[in-house]
Amino acid sequence: MSYELIQVANMTCPFGNPREWLLETSSTLQAQSWRQSLVYATPASRWCAYINQICLDTFLNWIKTEYFPEATVWPNAHTMTTFWEFVNGTAILLRNQRVVLIPSEAIDDSELEIPQEWVDIPNWAADYYLAVQVKPDGESVRIWGYITHKQLKSVGSYDPLDRTYCIDAQHLTKDLNAFCLSVQFCTEEETQATITPLPELSTTVAENLISRLSNSTVTFPRLAIPFTTWASLLANEHWRQRLYEQRQQSRSVKEQKPVNLSCWLKGIYETPWQPIETILGSNSKSLAFNFRSVAGLRTASVRRAKLIDLGMQIKSQKVVLLIALIPENDRQVSVRVQLHPPLGEIYLPANIKLALLLESGETIQEVQAREQDNYVQLKRFDVEVGEYFNIQIALDGYQIAESFVV
Repeated sequence: MSYELIQVANMTCPFGNPREWLLETSSTLQAQSWRQSLVYATPASRWCAYINQICLDTFLNWIKTEYFPEATVWPNAHTMTTFWEFVNGTAILLRNQRVVLIPSEAIDDSELEIPQEWVDIPNWAADYYLAVQVKPDGESVRIWGYITHKQLKSVGSYDPLDRTYCIDAQHLTKDLNAFCLSVQFCTEEETQATITPLPELSTTVAENLISRLSNSTVTFPRLAIPFTTWASLLANEHWRQRLYEQRQQSRSVKEQKPVNLSCWLKGIYETPWQPIETILGSNSKSLAFNFRSVAGLRTASVRRAKLIDLGMQIKSQKVVLLIALIPENDRQVSVRVQLHPPLGEIYLPANIKLALLLESGETIQEVQAREQDNYVQLKRFDVEVGEYFNIQIALDGYQIAESFVV
Protein backbone atom coordinates (compact mmCIF):
# COMPACT_ATOMS: atom_id res chain seq x y z
CA MET A 1 0.00 0.00 0.00
CA SER A 2 1.38 3.38 -0.93
CA TYR A 3 1.07 6.44 1.31
CA GLU A 4 1.14 10.13 0.57
CA LEU A 5 1.56 13.04 2.95
CA ILE A 6 -0.47 16.21 2.60
CA GLN A 7 0.50 19.35 4.47
CA VAL A 8 -2.50 21.11 6.03
CA ALA A 9 -1.22 24.42 7.38
CA ASN A 10 1.08 23.10 10.12
CA MET A 11 -0.43 19.64 10.08
CA THR A 12 0.55 16.47 8.25
CA CYS A 13 -2.05 13.90 7.23
CA PRO A 14 -1.06 10.40 6.07
CA PHE A 15 -3.61 8.35 4.22
CA GLY A 16 -3.78 5.30 2.04
CA ASN A 17 -5.60 6.58 -1.03
CA PRO A 18 -3.59 9.39 -2.69
CA ARG A 19 -6.59 10.44 -4.79
CA GLU A 20 -8.66 11.52 -1.78
CA TRP A 21 -7.99 14.46 0.51
CA LEU A 22 -8.06 13.85 4.25
CA LEU A 23 -7.71 17.14 6.13
CA GLU A 24 -7.21 17.56 9.83
CA THR A 25 -9.52 19.64 12.01
CA SER A 26 -9.12 20.62 15.64
CA SER A 27 -11.24 20.60 18.77
CA THR A 28 -10.82 24.38 18.87
CA LEU A 29 -12.40 24.73 15.42
CA GLN A 30 -15.24 22.40 16.41
CA ALA A 31 -16.00 24.38 19.55
CA GLN A 32 -15.83 27.69 17.70
CA SER A 33 -18.10 26.40 14.91
CA TRP A 34 -20.66 25.17 17.43
CA ARG A 35 -20.76 28.53 19.22
CA GLN A 36 -21.28 30.31 15.92
CA SER A 37 -24.13 27.97 14.99
CA LEU A 38 -26.21 28.80 18.06
CA VAL A 39 -27.70 31.90 16.41
CA TYR A 40 -29.69 29.84 13.91
CA ALA A 41 -33.45 29.44 14.21
CA THR A 42 -33.91 25.67 14.44
CA PRO A 43 -31.93 22.59 15.55
CA ALA A 44 -31.73 21.51 11.89
CA SER A 45 -30.24 24.82 10.70
CA ARG A 46 -27.85 24.93 13.66
CA TRP A 47 -26.50 21.51 12.80
CA CYS A 48 -26.27 22.44 9.12
CA ALA A 49 -24.28 25.57 9.97
CA TYR A 50 -22.03 23.60 12.31
CA ILE A 51 -20.85 21.00 9.81
CA ASN A 52 -20.63 23.55 6.99
CA GLN A 53 -18.47 25.89 9.07
CA ILE A 54 -16.08 23.05 9.93
CA CYS A 55 -16.00 22.01 6.28
CA LEU A 56 -15.44 25.54 4.97
CA ASP A 57 -12.70 26.60 7.38
CA THR A 58 -10.77 23.35 7.03
CA PHE A 59 -11.00 23.16 3.24
CA LEU A 60 -10.46 26.84 2.48
CA ASN A 61 -7.35 27.15 4.65
CA TRP A 62 -5.86 24.10 3.04
CA ILE A 63 -6.73 24.82 -0.59
CA LYS A 64 -5.35 28.39 -0.32
CA THR A 65 -2.09 27.05 1.09
CA GLU A 66 -1.63 24.18 -1.37
CA TYR A 67 -3.20 25.15 -4.68
CA PHE A 68 -5.26 28.32 -5.03
CA PRO A 69 -4.13 31.22 -2.78
CA GLU A 70 -6.81 33.43 -4.33
CA ALA A 71 -9.69 31.12 -3.28
CA THR A 72 -12.62 32.98 -1.70
CA VAL A 73 -16.05 32.25 -0.27
CA TRP A 74 -18.95 32.96 -2.64
CA PRO A 75 -20.63 35.40 -2.50
CA ASN A 76 -18.73 36.35 0.68
CA ALA A 77 -18.07 34.97 4.15
CA HIS A 78 -20.64 37.23 5.82
CA THR A 79 -23.66 36.29 3.68
CA MET A 80 -22.86 32.59 3.90
CA THR A 81 -24.82 32.52 7.16
CA THR A 82 -28.02 33.34 5.27
CA PHE A 83 -27.49 30.23 3.11
CA TRP A 84 -27.01 27.77 5.98
CA GLU A 85 -30.27 28.79 7.62
CA PHE A 86 -32.04 27.22 4.65
CA VAL A 87 -29.83 24.84 2.68
CA ASN A 88 -26.81 22.56 3.09
CA GLY A 89 -23.71 23.45 1.10
CA THR A 90 -20.97 26.07 0.78
CA ALA A 91 -19.74 27.76 -2.39
CA ILE A 92 -16.21 28.97 -3.04
CA LEU A 93 -14.55 30.49 -6.10
CA LEU A 94 -11.42 28.90 -7.57
CA ARG A 95 -10.12 30.90 -10.52
CA ASN A 96 -13.59 32.19 -11.39
CA GLN A 97 -15.09 28.72 -11.25
CA ARG A 98 -17.72 28.04 -8.62
CA VAL A 99 -17.19 24.96 -6.48
CA VAL A 100 -19.83 23.85 -3.98
CA LEU A 101 -18.82 21.75 -0.98
CA ILE A 102 -21.59 19.33 0.07
CA PRO A 103 -20.78 18.12 3.60
CA SER A 104 -22.38 15.10 5.24
CA GLU A 105 -21.70 13.34 8.52
CA ALA A 106 -23.00 10.04 7.10
CA ILE A 107 -20.59 7.13 7.26
CA ASP A 108 -22.00 5.64 4.05
CA ASP A 109 -20.45 7.18 0.93
CA SER A 110 -22.43 5.20 -1.63
CA GLU A 111 -24.10 8.36 -2.95
CA LEU A 112 -24.00 12.13 -2.88
CA GLU A 113 -27.15 14.20 -2.23
CA ILE A 114 -27.12 17.78 -3.53
CA PRO A 115 -29.91 20.24 -2.63
CA GLN A 116 -31.84 21.42 -5.68
CA GLU A 117 -31.05 25.06 -4.90
CA TRP A 118 -27.37 24.54 -5.77
CA VAL A 119 -28.35 22.97 -9.08
CA ASP A 120 -31.39 24.80 -10.46
CA ILE A 121 -30.98 28.39 -9.26
CA PRO A 122 -29.07 29.94 -12.19
CA ASN A 123 -26.85 32.27 -10.17
CA TRP A 124 -26.11 29.55 -7.60
CA ALA A 125 -25.29 26.62 -9.87
CA ALA A 126 -21.70 25.42 -9.61
CA ASP A 127 -19.15 24.20 -12.09
CA TYR A 128 -18.07 21.47 -9.69
CA TYR A 129 -19.57 19.76 -6.62
CA LEU A 130 -17.29 18.16 -4.03
CA ALA A 131 -18.47 15.29 -1.81
CA VAL A 132 -17.28 15.92 1.75
CA GLN A 133 -17.49 13.59 4.74
CA VAL A 134 -17.35 15.48 8.05
CA LYS A 135 -16.78 13.79 11.37
CA PRO A 136 -18.08 16.45 13.79
CA ASP A 137 -16.68 14.68 16.85
CA GLY A 138 -13.59 13.45 15.06
CA GLU A 139 -10.55 15.24 13.74
CA SER A 140 -10.85 15.07 9.97
CA VAL A 141 -12.68 16.24 6.87
CA ARG A 142 -12.57 13.83 3.94
CA ILE A 143 -13.10 14.99 0.35
CA TRP A 144 -13.79 11.83 -1.60
CA GLY A 145 -15.17 12.71 -5.05
CA TYR A 146 -16.52 15.33 -7.41
CA ILE A 147 -18.88 15.84 -10.32
CA THR A 148 -19.66 18.70 -12.72
CA HIS A 149 -23.06 20.35 -13.03
CA LYS A 150 -23.43 19.00 -16.56
CA GLN A 151 -22.68 15.42 -15.46
CA LEU A 152 -24.99 15.75 -12.46
CA LYS A 153 -27.95 16.79 -14.60
CA SER A 154 -27.25 13.86 -16.89
CA VAL A 155 -26.87 11.01 -14.37
CA GLY A 156 -28.40 12.38 -11.15
CA SER A 157 -31.74 11.12 -9.86
CA TYR A 158 -34.07 13.85 -8.60
CA ASP A 159 -35.99 13.19 -5.37
CA PRO A 160 -39.06 15.48 -5.20
CA LEU A 161 -39.75 14.69 -1.51
CA ASP A 162 -36.66 16.41 -0.15
CA ARG A 163 -35.73 18.25 -3.37
CA THR A 164 -32.28 16.80 -3.85
CA TYR A 165 -30.31 15.33 -6.70
CA CYS A 166 -28.89 11.92 -5.75
CA ILE A 167 -25.77 10.73 -7.52
CA ASP A 168 -24.51 7.20 -7.15
CA ALA A 169 -20.86 7.07 -6.09
CA GLN A 170 -19.95 5.26 -9.30
CA HIS A 171 -20.65 8.47 -11.23
CA LEU A 172 -18.29 10.58 -9.12
CA THR A 173 -14.70 11.14 -10.16
CA LYS A 174 -12.61 9.90 -7.25
CA ASP A 175 -9.26 11.38 -8.32
CA LEU A 176 -9.11 14.82 -6.66
CA ASN A 177 -5.79 15.54 -8.34
CA ALA A 178 -7.76 15.50 -11.61
CA PHE A 179 -10.10 18.08 -10.12
CA CYS A 180 -7.24 20.49 -9.41
CA LEU A 181 -5.84 20.00 -12.90
CA SER A 182 -9.25 20.68 -14.44
CA VAL A 183 -9.70 23.90 -12.48
CA GLN A 184 -6.18 25.05 -13.32
CA PHE A 185 -5.90 24.14 -16.99
CA CYS A 186 -9.31 23.18 -18.44
CA THR A 187 -10.91 26.60 -18.15
CA GLU A 188 -12.71 26.23 -21.48
CA GLU A 189 -14.38 22.95 -20.51
CA GLU A 190 -18.18 23.06 -20.58
CA THR A 191 -19.10 22.21 -17.00
CA GLN A 192 -22.68 23.50 -16.75
CA ALA A 193 -25.88 22.24 -18.32
CA THR A 194 -28.63 24.60 -19.46
CA ILE A 195 -30.61 26.02 -16.55
CA THR A 196 -34.23 27.16 -16.83
CA PRO A 197 -34.67 30.81 -15.78
CA LEU A 198 -36.73 31.44 -12.64
CA PRO A 199 -39.96 33.47 -12.63
CA GLU A 200 -39.87 36.95 -11.13
CA LEU A 201 -41.65 37.61 -7.85
CA SER A 202 -43.41 40.86 -7.13
CA THR A 203 -42.43 42.74 -4.00
CA THR A 204 -45.88 42.08 -2.52
CA VAL A 205 -45.61 38.33 -3.04
CA ALA A 206 -42.08 38.28 -1.63
CA GLU A 207 -43.12 40.22 1.48
CA ASN A 208 -46.03 37.85 2.09
CA LEU A 209 -43.74 34.83 1.75
CA ILE A 210 -41.18 36.31 4.13
CA SER A 211 -43.90 36.97 6.68
CA ARG A 212 -45.20 33.42 6.36
CA LEU A 213 -41.83 31.64 6.38
CA SER A 214 -40.19 33.77 9.07
CA ASN A 215 -41.92 31.81 11.83
CA SER A 216 -39.28 29.48 13.23
CA THR A 217 -41.93 26.79 13.75
CA VAL A 218 -41.73 26.32 9.97
CA THR A 219 -38.89 23.87 10.37
CA PHE A 220 -37.95 23.47 6.70
CA PRO A 221 -39.01 26.58 4.75
CA ARG A 222 -37.33 25.22 1.61
CA LEU A 223 -40.02 22.51 1.44
CA ALA A 224 -42.97 24.68 2.48
CA ILE A 225 -43.73 26.29 -0.91
CA PRO A 226 -43.27 25.28 -4.58
CA PHE A 227 -39.62 25.15 -5.62
CA THR A 228 -39.71 27.82 -8.35
CA THR A 229 -41.31 30.28 -5.92
CA TRP A 230 -38.86 29.39 -3.17
CA ALA A 231 -35.87 29.57 -5.51
CA SER A 232 -36.89 33.01 -6.80
CA LEU A 233 -37.16 34.27 -3.22
CA LEU A 234 -33.88 32.73 -2.10
CA ALA A 235 -31.89 33.91 -5.14
CA ASN A 236 -32.61 37.54 -4.23
CA GLU A 237 -29.94 38.56 -1.73
CA HIS A 238 -32.07 41.26 -0.12
CA TRP A 239 -35.08 38.99 0.40
CA ARG A 240 -32.92 36.11 1.63
CA GLN A 241 -31.29 38.41 4.19
CA ARG A 242 -34.70 39.69 5.32
CA LEU A 243 -36.04 36.17 5.76
CA TYR A 244 -32.93 35.12 7.68
CA GLU A 245 -33.15 38.11 10.03
CA GLN A 246 -36.85 37.67 10.70
CA ARG A 247 -36.40 33.99 11.51
CA GLN A 248 -33.80 34.96 14.10
CA GLN A 249 -36.19 37.51 15.58
CA SER A 250 -39.00 34.95 15.59
CA ARG A 251 -36.79 32.54 17.48
CA SER A 252 -35.65 35.06 20.09
CA VAL A 253 -39.12 36.50 20.70
CA LYS A 254 -41.44 33.54 20.28
CA GLU A 255 -39.32 30.49 20.95
CA GLN A 256 -41.20 28.34 23.40
CA LYS A 257 -39.68 26.25 26.12
CA PRO A 258 -40.14 22.54 25.42
CA VAL A 259 -43.07 20.89 27.19
CA ASN A 260 -41.70 19.04 30.24
CA LEU A 261 -43.36 15.63 30.27
CA SER A 262 -41.80 14.73 33.62
CA CYS A 263 -44.04 17.41 35.13
CA TRP A 264 -47.06 15.73 33.58
CA LEU A 265 -46.24 12.56 35.48
CA LYS A 266 -46.43 14.63 38.67
CA GLY A 267 -49.81 16.09 37.70
CA ILE A 268 -48.44 19.48 36.61
CA TYR A 269 -49.65 20.66 33.19
CA GLU A 270 -49.25 23.73 30.98
CA THR A 271 -52.51 25.61 30.29
CA PRO A 272 -52.89 24.69 26.58
CA TRP A 273 -52.74 20.97 27.38
CA GLN A 274 -56.13 19.81 28.60
CA PRO A 275 -57.92 16.51 29.36
CA ILE A 276 -59.18 14.84 26.19
CA GLU A 277 -62.82 15.40 27.11
CA THR A 278 -62.22 19.13 27.50
CA ILE A 279 -60.84 19.46 23.96
CA LEU A 280 -63.11 17.00 22.14
CA GLY A 281 -66.22 17.29 24.29
CA SER A 282 -67.96 14.49 26.18
CA ASN A 283 -71.12 14.09 24.11
CA SER A 284 -70.11 15.07 20.60
CA LYS A 285 -70.57 13.02 17.46
CA SER A 286 -66.89 13.26 16.73
CA LEU A 287 -66.03 11.79 20.13
CA ALA A 288 -67.56 8.44 19.12
CA PHE A 289 -65.08 8.23 16.29
CA ASN A 290 -62.12 9.62 18.22
CA PHE A 291 -62.48 7.38 21.25
CA ARG A 292 -62.28 4.28 19.09
CA SER A 293 -58.64 5.23 18.72
CA VAL A 294 -57.95 6.54 22.22
CA ALA A 295 -59.62 3.55 23.89
CA GLY A 296 -56.44 1.59 23.26
CA LEU A 297 -54.54 4.10 25.40
CA ARG A 298 -56.38 3.39 28.66
CA THR A 299 -53.19 1.92 30.12
CA ALA A 300 -51.50 5.30 29.75
CA SER A 301 -50.84 7.10 33.04
CA VAL A 302 -51.29 10.49 31.37
CA ARG A 303 -53.35 11.56 28.36
CA ARG A 304 -53.39 15.20 27.36
CA ALA A 305 -54.61 17.03 24.26
CA LYS A 306 -54.01 20.43 22.68
CA LEU A 307 -55.94 22.28 19.98
CA ILE A 308 -53.51 23.24 17.22
CA ASP A 309 -54.30 26.11 14.84
CA LEU A 310 -52.39 25.55 11.62
CA GLY A 311 -52.77 29.21 10.67
CA MET A 312 -53.84 28.54 7.09
CA GLN A 313 -54.23 31.80 5.20
CA ILE A 314 -57.30 30.88 3.17
CA LYS A 315 -59.33 28.81 5.61
CA SER A 316 -58.88 28.30 9.33
CA GLN A 317 -57.72 24.75 9.94
CA LYS A 318 -57.45 23.21 13.39
CA VAL A 319 -56.53 19.75 14.65
CA VAL A 320 -56.12 18.10 18.02
CA LEU A 321 -52.74 16.74 19.09
CA LEU A 322 -52.93 13.97 21.69
CA ILE A 323 -49.97 12.82 23.80
CA ALA A 324 -50.16 9.71 26.01
CA LEU A 325 -47.44 8.61 28.45
CA ILE A 326 -46.70 5.19 29.90
CA PRO A 327 -43.79 5.15 32.41
CA GLU A 328 -41.56 2.12 31.85
CA ASN A 329 -39.14 2.76 34.73
CA ASP A 330 -37.47 5.66 36.54
CA ARG A 331 -35.43 6.57 33.46
CA GLN A 332 -37.71 5.81 30.50
CA VAL A 333 -41.20 6.70 29.30
CA SER A 334 -43.17 5.28 26.36
CA VAL A 335 -44.95 7.91 24.28
CA ARG A 336 -47.93 7.57 21.96
CA VAL A 337 -48.83 10.48 19.66
CA GLN A 338 -52.11 10.84 17.75
CA LEU A 339 -53.70 13.53 15.61
CA HIS A 340 -57.50 14.00 15.62
CA PRO A 341 -60.04 16.31 14.01
CA PRO A 342 -61.42 19.04 16.32
CA LEU A 343 -64.78 19.11 18.05
CA GLY A 344 -67.66 18.95 15.56
CA GLU A 345 -65.63 17.37 12.73
CA ILE A 346 -65.22 13.70 11.86
CA TYR A 347 -62.28 13.52 9.46
CA LEU A 348 -58.77 14.89 9.36
CA PRO A 349 -57.72 16.98 6.36
CA ALA A 350 -56.49 14.66 3.61
CA ASN A 351 -52.69 14.54 3.29
CA ILE A 352 -51.98 16.13 6.66
CA LYS A 353 -48.73 14.72 8.06
CA LEU A 354 -47.66 13.87 11.59
CA ALA A 355 -43.95 13.32 12.22
CA LEU A 356 -41.47 12.57 15.01
CA LEU A 357 -38.21 14.52 14.77
CA LEU A 358 -35.04 14.42 16.81
CA GLU A 359 -33.70 17.63 18.30
CA SER A 360 -31.30 17.83 15.32
CA GLY A 361 -34.27 17.94 12.91
CA GLU A 362 -33.84 14.39 11.62
CA THR A 363 -37.19 12.72 10.88
CA ILE A 364 -37.55 9.37 12.67
CA GLN A 365 -41.06 8.44 11.57
CA GLU A 366 -43.95 10.05 9.70
CA VAL A 367 -47.58 9.22 8.87
CA GLN A 368 -49.96 10.87 6.42
CA ALA A 369 -53.75 10.98 6.56
CA ARG A 370 -55.79 9.58 3.69
CA GLU A 371 -59.27 10.59 2.61
CA GLN A 372 -61.74 10.16 5.48
CA ASP A 373 -59.22 9.21 8.18
CA ASN A 374 -60.63 9.78 11.67
CA TYR A 375 -57.14 9.98 13.16
CA VAL A 376 -53.50 9.11 12.50
CA GLN A 377 -50.89 7.99 15.01
CA LEU A 378 -47.17 7.41 15.24
CA LYS A 379 -45.73 4.12 16.36
CA ARG A 380 -45.13 4.10 20.09
CA PHE A 381 -41.59 5.18 20.97
CA ASP A 382 -39.46 5.31 24.11
CA VAL A 383 -37.73 8.40 25.48
CA GLU A 384 -35.20 8.53 28.29
CA VAL A 385 -35.11 11.21 30.97
CA GLY A 386 -33.34 14.29 29.62
CA GLU A 387 -34.03 13.52 25.95
CA TYR A 388 -35.72 16.03 23.64
CA PHE A 389 -37.95 15.36 20.63
CA ASN A 390 -40.23 17.34 18.31
CA ILE A 391 -43.67 16.52 16.94
CA GLN A 392 -44.33 18.21 13.60
CA ILE A 393 -47.66 18.70 11.82
CA ALA A 394 -47.61 19.70 8.14
CA LEU A 395 -50.36 20.51 5.65
CA ASP A 396 -50.17 22.14 2.22
CA GLY A 397 -46.66 23.43 2.78
CA TYR A 398 -47.36 24.83 6.26
CA GLN A 399 -45.48 23.29 9.18
CA ILE A 400 -45.77 23.70 12.92
CA ALA A 401 -43.83 21.88 15.62
CA GLU A 402 -44.17 21.19 19.35
CA SER A 403 -41.03 20.46 21.38
CA PHE A 404 -40.92 18.07 24.34
CA VAL A 405 -38.44 16.91 26.96
CA VAL A 406 -38.78 14.11 29.49
